[in-house]
Amino acid sequence: MAFAATNGMVGISIRDTALRMVEVTKAAGESRISRLSQGRVRTALNVASLQDRTLIRRYAEDINRLYETADFQVSSGVFILDSNLVTIKKIPIDVNLQGERLKDHMRWEVEQCMINPLEQYIIAFEPLPADDSKDFTQAVVVVARRLVIEYLKEIFQNTDLQLRAIDVDVFAAQRVLAGNYDSGEKEFVALIDVRKDGLQFSIMRGTNFYLAHDMDFHGDEPAGPTRRDEDHLARQISKELRRIIIDHKLGKSVEDMRAIHLYGDGVTDSIVEALQNTHNVRIDRANPFKKIKVASAGGEAIVPSQPETFVIPVGAALKGL
Repeated sequence: MAFAATNGMVGISIRDTALRMVEVTKAAGESRISRLSQGRVRTALNVASLQDRTLIRRYAEDINRLYETADFQVSSGVFILDSNLVTIKKIPIDVNLQGERLKDHMRWEVEQCMINPLEQYIIAFEPLPADDSKDFTQAVVVVARRLVIEYLKEIFQNTDLQLRAIDVDVFAAQRVLAGNYDSGEKEFVALIDVRKDGLQFSIMRGTNFYLAHDMDFHGDEPAGPTRRDEDHLARQISKELRRIIIDHKLGKSVEDMRAIHLYGDGVTDSIVEALQNTHNVRIDRANPFKKIKVASAGGEAIVPSQPETFVIPVGAALKGL
């Protein structure tokens, strides 16, 4: 879903049962975080729950409760969809394709890799910047099931918020990093979302999306939050990131990244320290409040103790601003 720029937006994310909301307003060309809050939804939002229409009103009530309790003022919202619920692909395109011809081409490309009729999907795409010396470029394509999008729209029809767009977590995170950290046009930056049930790796080249890759723990998930388990997870991160770098010919080692930023509920000091001790490259917790101004309460900025857990809703709120 796309929309015109506005002067305020609320970014909303649900990960498992964690509900987070961030309000960003814009004045005189400058964005500022005016409110943020976190709470819970009574049922985790996942593939199974999205098939249960009796939960629609319950999700709406949970969102409304946090919205009203935190006294949010902006009524327009962007909701974040987990990348596990969409298909993301990069497709080569001729730079001369535009308008309806480009749309037709993208629909044809998607049709080749989808099992069900195209009418069951919503397709969004964005061409990447083209090299002046080449007559082709690539487009990033996102394909979501229409039933999922309609389910989310119905949730917000029962809230105080007007749903202005649906974004995807990986793009929200990269939007935050592009706005808060500097990198060269051809430099690669790795983002790692440390989740309860897995890891999501994404790579940016400069400020543009390059790739995304999910890694589920399955039966190999560490048993508990002990130092030994976190060291094991750090080794998993190193091993998988190195494999991605080599497979996609981004370099020869983890040190070929410009920087590595970790975010999400599973980031701990032990994981960050283990990675920093292993690799000679900048590795830190992603901070979505690094450059954007944050409102104060009682003389202190309203920055949460774990800013990396707010990367996704901040990125959602920044969409269109």
